[in-house]
Amino acid sequence: MAAGVESAIEPVVERGSHITLTAAESQVPYDGTERWAMTYNGHATGPTIRVHPGDHFSITLVNDLQEPTNLHTHGLHVAPSQDNPFIMIEPGQSHTYQYDVPADQQAGTYWYHPHMHGLTAEQVASGLSGAIIVEDSTDAALATATTDRVLVVTDPPLTQANPWGRSGSSSGSSSGHMMGGMMMSGSGSSGVDMMTAMMGRSGPRILTNGQDGVRLQPQAGLLERVHVVNATASTRLLLTYDGPAMIRLSAEGGRLPAPEAVSQVELAPGERTEVALAAGAQGGRLVAQRLSNEAGGGPLGVPELVAQVDPRAGGDVSVLPRTLQADTRDLFAPGTPIAQQRVITLDGHMNPTIDGRPFDPDVVNFTARKGTVEEWVIRNNSPMYHPIHLHAWPFQVKGEEGWQDVVTVAPKSEQVIRVAYDDFGGTTVIHCHILDHEDTGMMAVIKVE
Repeated sequence: MAAGVESAIEPVVERGSHITLTAAESQVPYDGTERWAMTYNGHATGPTIRVHPGDHFSITLVNDLQEPTNLHTHGLHVAPSQDNPFIMIEPGQSHTYQYDVPADQQAGTYWYHPHMHGLTAEQVASGLSGAIIVEDSTDAALATATTDRVLVVTDPPLTQANPWGRSGSSSGSSSGHMMGGMMMSGSGSSGVDMMTAMMGRSGPRILTNGQDGVRLQPQAGLLERVHVVNATASTRLLLTYDGPAMIRLSAEGGRLPAPEAVSQVELAPGERTEVALAAGAQGGRLVAQRLSNEAGGGPLGVPELVAQVDPRAGGDVSVLPRTLQADTRDLFAPGTPIAQQRVITLDGHMNPTIDGRPFDPDVVNFTARKGTVEEWVIRNNSPMYHPIHLHAWPFQVKGEEGWQDVVTVAPKSEQVIRVAYDDFGGTTVIHCHILDHEDTGMMAVIKVE
């Protein structure tokens, strides 16, 4: 395998009020040859969509796959009616999504991917993903000191043809699916056996923008600022950097109030980060280590290259702004009114569920009121890590900094979150972002009235 490719192979950038994404099976360049992938617009990584708070934009999704699909703008704070996971786009059809980005949308790193229940893991693992970058005035200040790179991390199958079996249903919505001789509840993760569905599918290597790591060509001594998206279907990643400094600028839900020096960043599937990397005499290597989804969550395999920083890149972190534009509200501040406290449970190993109930799109599992704050205790009774993602409404995790949209709950433990239902009503979902778990039923419907 190549140890890295010259220059930063970055996704195509899309700006403007209308974007077309065509989902199809393609052959994409890899390691001097080609490999099979599901792609947006024929590229290994979908185009990066750059927007600002207050923007209106639309995406027309054209489905040239052999199965239904749809689109989810993960982490973007838009109304559930605009980011609708219940839409289904059949093969040969298209759908145009309209998005109104709120004026108070936090700048940061978000992403898009399919959310076709029963086929989500297959389509994301096969390569259907891309970044959404929300920019504000801080980005102009950062541009004088840093580059602005997008690194979408995946671990797809490295095959010459589609490796997944078909579910036999044109809608992907059958009541069950045979895998390894056993019946999985829900719509079933197509083409994988029971063990893979339970553990979550992953490929043999970690890729960055479709390659075995990228080499970042320096730009006039600027610090390397990278937006990293964990776009894998199931893989927890630990990012470390062997250069002089790694400075975190954003949590997954938006910018931090001030840059923060860190030695590592853990990213569950679906999570993102934005960091500035200082170059040393040897530059520096940003690497990702896979972590187990079971038991103690220890390392698996060896660290793999995400990005190589050139020695000619900038090394002075004092050029970074001292403060960043961020939403500093603290939902855990004393005296915060809490409209409701609830406990939800994560159960099961072979057939994981929320509160013991498999997903039913026609059943509303949770209701809340717009304009309120709720406290949720998420209790994991299972032996696996579960990264739980809530659509539409950002939240804060007790003991952690910044706004988030994914909370990882370790085996036999619990996390406490507070959710702000500030400005949107509507119906959407909460689910595990080990996407095979979502597909087999670890998802629930929430309605805000």
